[in-house]
Amino acid sequence: MNHPLLEEEGKAIRDPVWGYIYLPQPLLSLVDTEDFQRLRNISQLGFVHLVYPGARHSRFEHSLGVYHLAKQFLIRLLRSDPGPQLEDEDIRVFLAATLLHDIGHYPFSHTLEELAPFFVDHEERARRLIEDESGQIHQVLLHELNIAPTRVANVIDYRSKGRDIPRRDLLLANILSGTLDPDKIDYLLRDSLFCGVPFGESVNRDRLIASITYDQSRGRLAITSKGVSSVEALVFTNYLMYRNVYWHHTVRSATAMFKRSVQDVLGHPGCQLAAPDFHRTTESELTTSLRAEQTRLGLEGSSQLLDGVLKRRLHKVASFIFPGERKEGLLQYLFHLYRHPDKRRLKEIELCNLFGERIGRPAKGDEILIDIPRFDKRPEVDLKVFYGRHVPSDKPEPLSFDDPEVSRLRESLLDNFEDQAKIFRIFCVDDTELLALAKDEVKRHLNS
Repeated sequence: MNHPLLEEEGKAIRDPVWGYIYLPQPLLSLVDTEDFQRLRNISQLGFVHLVYPGARHSRFEHSLGVYHLAKQFLIRLLRSDPGPQLEDEDIRVFLAATLLHDIGHYPFSHTLEELAPFFVDHEERARRLIEDESGQIHQVLLHELNIAPTRVANVIDYRSKGRDIPRRDLLLANILSGTLDPDKIDYLLRDSLFCGVPFGESVNRDRLIASITYDQSRGRLAITSKGVSSVEALVFTNYLMYRNVYWHHTVRSATAMFKRSVQDVLGHPGCQLAAPDFHRTTESELTTSLRAEQTRLGLEGSSQLLDGVLKRRLHKVASFIFPGERKEGLLQYLFHLYRHPDKRRLKEIELCNLFGERIGRPAKGDEILIDIPRFDKRPEVDLKVFYGRHVPSDKPEPLSFDDPEVSRLRESLLDNFEDQAKIFRIFCVDDTELLALAKDEVKRHLNS
């Protein structure tokens, strides 16, 4: 299918990962909206720059990269035989969704999303922005791309509870989101580049793009056998990035401190900040708002936590939970604390008071923080592989990526990811006496 939005024409933007990215006028109008330009001031990696100083890239260039790669995928899919049955309108909806997939992000990456229920997932916020009839994005989608904003929101927020997502929109969502989605590929390669780590260099991106095909039975992306090694490199890169970059102990310390600082402000009965105050804010604007509330409410502890993050005076690792200690009851308790940040905060205060009393010092309640990485992060690979006439198995094709005849990589990485990347830590303020006490005893009091 020839489509004007799929041509390499329009505004040319030079990108360090993909080279030139071309934006035809209707899509350029989306990029020029105030809400999209805000993404220039939303960091892609939150506090990772405290460890890797080059990690200063933003959601803005990532969104452009996802659009570019998704367009290459779509071109490959449309050339597949058989390919997805897409109409002209579907293509416009899909390309708009690729650009807008991160439009709902809060400042500092995913950090605030873990403070439920005050904050919601960025996909849900994207829907609110896209469906806001007074917003620029809504108007561009209606009048320049001639598509229903709700369809674009459906592709991004396809897991929305209580909504019946039309089949056409779900098909587009399955192309944009999944095991081999343009979002994941772009952020892994981009983050690796800007952090200065070599992990993403092993992914043969041209080979990967060339292997894209269509799994008609499931309505999803698939690959030919020529792309297997590229996907393996991508899966391994994902593991290495979480282990060495995303969940680095310094990053997690800053994240835990920032979350607790925000939580103490929002939980104060006199707080004047409401959820809408965070919807269109940038990181500098949010920091200014938090400082103002901390001063007005006299929240010295919250202010010190925020200063510690911004000036890199971070809590230290007091203890972490070894893989052999992760019994079912403890994991369920940690999951409960993850799902209920208010209860995690109460447990932190309890631990602070307990150990403060032991060393004969009054506690503020934020000297000890519990860090729980996201439970839904693991190297899953739900992907079909087409071999043509040379299927290495008696099974009918397509094979699954996890079939032993295709690859054993995910199987070999799964335990390593849980043991070496996903680490539960207890952080403590940099105080020699308190650190020593917490190191020796904090785990005994964690689930008691």
